[in-house]
Amino acid sequence: MTLRPLLPVLAASSLFIRAEPLITLQEANGTDKLRIELLNLEKDIALLRRADGQEFDTPLAYLSEESREDIRTTWKTHRQKVEKHLTPLNKALGQTLFASNGNIWNESTGDVAKRLRLPLESETPFTSSYRLYTRSGYSFAGANPKTVVSYGDHNGRTLSLSIIYANKGDSLSNVGAGEDHFKDKGKSVDRNTLEGAMIYDAANIAKTLTNVLGEPTEQRMLGQGNESHQVQRWDWNGHSFLLAHVAEEYVGLNIVRASFADGGGRFSRVSDGDIRVRLKKSVTQEANGDVFIKDIPMVDQGPKGYCAPATFERAMRHAGVPADMYLLATLATEGGGGTNTSKLYDEVAFTTRSKGGRTARKIVLKSLAPNKIKRYIDKGVPILWQMCSLSGYNQVANARTRARREVKDWVDYATKIAAVAGKNAEALREKNNFHICMIIGYNETTNEVAVSDSWGKNYTIRWIHVDEAEAVNNKNGFVIDI
Repeated sequence: MTLRPLLPVLAASSLFIRAEPLITLQEANGTDKLRIELLNLEKDIALLRRADGQEFDTPLAYLSEESREDIRTTWKTHRQKVEKHLTPLNKALGQTLFASNGNIWNESTGDVAKRLRLPLESETPFTSSYRLYTRSGYSFAGANPKTVVSYGDHNGRTLSLSIIYANKGDSLSNVGAGEDHFKDKGKSVDRNTLEGAMIYDAANIAKTLTNVLGEPTEQRMLGQGNESHQVQRWDWNGHSFLLAHVAEEYVGLNIVRASFADGGGRFSRVSDGDIRVRLKKSVTQEANGDVFIKDIPMVDQGPKGYCAPATFERAMRHAGVPADMYLLATLATEGGGGTNTSKLYDEVAFTTRSKGGRTARKIVLKSLAPNKIKRYIDKGVPILWQMCSLSGYNQVANARTRARREVKDWVDYATKIAAVAGKNAEALREKNNFHICMIIGYNETTNEVAVSDSWGKNYTIRWIHVDEAEAVNNKNGFVIDI
């Protein structure tokens, strides 16, 4: 592969991410010169990245002698700088965050997650996440986090890390995860104790990073909604460590690209046209009449009442708008749970409009019949559904979903479930266990809807008859439309 087809693109830009060194290249038989980012050098093949993010391998034999020597010298100097700080930094963090290349942006998020012992939470063609709800003994940067998440981009490369320490969601809740969330709604830690834990965590993290990276700078970073937070910032090799302590909310350490931090947290928007195509392609139609949206990112809310923030994170990321459950929770959630959904709706609508260019709005769900919800599902737009997640409802949804795996005659199946759905509905009219999840599909033949909860991969999709869904329906919802 020669460089000549790339020259017009490269020569026009001088903006580069400084995680790796810049070099000036010249082809062996040409006079054109260009500035480009050097990512790796192995066996006389240079991995290069141009300004638009495109990467390509170039044998040194394709380049002039001057460029070959520049690459070898630059790479050796760069590696010496990285290796000088690599081991001390990993030791200070208490985890092997960085491999020998010293740059997680050039690695798959799966490789980074493996070193940090983060299990896969969700993987789609456009985004991925690895999330660990930690146990005692897991330390990162001098304190014990509650949650560690690694996000990946559409290329499978690491996009960012979010490490959450003492926070109102995890620390003020002793509820269970998944369906067990509704079994115990008590709170186990008072707010004074929580704030003390936050101060302790923030001080230890700051001390740990300062000891190895020097004194931090301070800046404001955009959060979710219309909020921004003051953070302390340390930089190393194209990585920015951003420490936030939001009073009565959380202590968090974000690791992001230095260029992202330089922009104050502003991200690149995916075009409306690209999103329309992406979402439409996510709609699957099966021979039995099932129509549902696949590849919606899963977010496991864990042992706290963050069903609304978790569900909104899923919907926002599905629509190409970056989001973080914990940051969303700071906008409208009480300790341990209890979200003011109306306030959260407004904040999410602002974020999706101002940062992602999407239209987010409340909708009334008087009917959940397939012909009423298909206008959204057929476009690949999930419906965020307010409902009552009763024990009986979950039992029916679990049993119905298992039974569907063995169905041979779908007409007979439709008749049978219609006969029992009415009886089930009568027992499901209690207003309790208020919850928000997603409606992601329908089947007009069997009169069913598909539902997805923010409780992990086992709850990616479950099926329920419309009559049963109507019984637990609170008649309100939300969509991020296109």
